[in-house]
Amino acid sequence: MSEIFEADVVFSCGEDKYLPVVDVWIVIDVLRATTVMTRWFELGGKELYPVRTPDEARKLVLELQKRSSSPLLMGEVNGIPPEGFDFGNSPLELNYKLIQDHYCGVMSTTNGTIALLEAESSGSPVLAASFRNSSSVLDYALTIGNRIGLLCSGRKRRPSWEDTLCAGSIIEELSSRGETRMTDSAKIALSLWQNRSDDLHEYVMKSEHALYLERIGYGEDIAFCCEHDVSSVVPMLAGNAKEHTILRSVSGSAKPYPKAQEVIKKLEPSEPPKKADPFEELLSYTHKTSQYFIIGKKESK
Repeated sequence: MSEIFEADVVFSCGEDKYLPVVDVWIVIDVLRATTVMTRWFELGGKELYPVRTPDEARKLVLELQKRSSSPLLMGEVNGIPPEGFDFGNSPLELNYKLIQDHYCGVMSTTNGTIALLEAESSGSPVLAASFRNSSSVLDYALTIGNRIGLLCSGRKRRPSWEDTLCAGSIIEELSSRGETRMTDSAKIALSLWQNRSDDLHEYVMKSEHALYLERIGYGEDIAFCCEHDVSSVVPMLAGNAKEHTILRSVSGSAKPYPKAQEVIKKLEPSEPPKKADPFEELLSYTHKTSQYFIIGKKESK
């Protein structure tokens, strides 16, 4: 008998009082928090502390520094880095050298970190997904249970186009694994995904937040956030002895999700092309044309 899955979608973190009972929550903030979280671990980051407000983030950084840690202070308010922050909320600002020097980060964003913490309050395990790692996160979620909840961070406590779209992509993948019972909100998300245009980036640009980010100078971030199933990283929330919530990668690395690897493999030649051997070409020519050549030292007269 095939497995039966259940899928439910909550359209924004403004609906946290009505979170249903699920086995695992997948939190989505495509533009840009969960994309940044995924990128952090792709580049080798070890720990990321999500907090609700910039003030909480500043306070936690000071606390971590007393423990001989050197955390990066990251995040945004309305898309802009708060005063005193090391970085904003752009995945393109991160690089390998930066992560090597700062394995730990503290992050506060308008919607994404709040959604993670609200999902955590439900008592169920919480994973962070973006377009980059959506299928990898679903793979891991199904090792926990079959009742999958998708919490879209939304925008200004209301639904957002891009997060609902990403939720739909995960539901489509889930339904390909077996019979899936969907709530009405899950069906809406799936319908949005199935009716998208071929160009995901172009389709995401229909969203209010994408247009806003483009206006304030973060247009390149949007294309990066629309790369689909290119990462095997799975960020998951965990607590520690100091009562702070930590995000760690429980699976994956910078290598692509297996589906992406299959595509790459098909595009690559099975064997590297051999360099042409001039002598072999000469022999081939003589066989085809019945011509003969004598190769040797020319005698002097």
